[in-house]
Amino acid sequence: MTMESIRKIPTSLWEVASDKLIDVVLNSANGDRMPSDLSKTILYYWQRDHLATEAGLEKLLQASMLLEPEKTVNAMDELGLHELTKVLRESPRI
Repeated sequence: MTMESIRKIPTSLWEVASDKLIDVVLNSANGDRMPSDLSKTILYYWQRDHLATEAGLEKLLQASMLLEPEKTVNAMDELGLHELTKVLRESPRI
């Protein structure tokens, strides 16, 4: 995911989007798919309370799309982020 994708999320929804993406990542049965460097980066942002920032959301979105692409798209769609969900649906699956 790029910062351009993250910019499709209004700042007023960053906290809610972050929470939804955290849930997707933490509840995934596919945790073994996540590279350790991405896990460490997310942990770093979490420890500093930066998951609801552009950089934090970028990493969470990257991780959630890697682990649970459909659940990620559905979560963003529930927030009314239709422009973002369109981009996510068109993104190549890893």
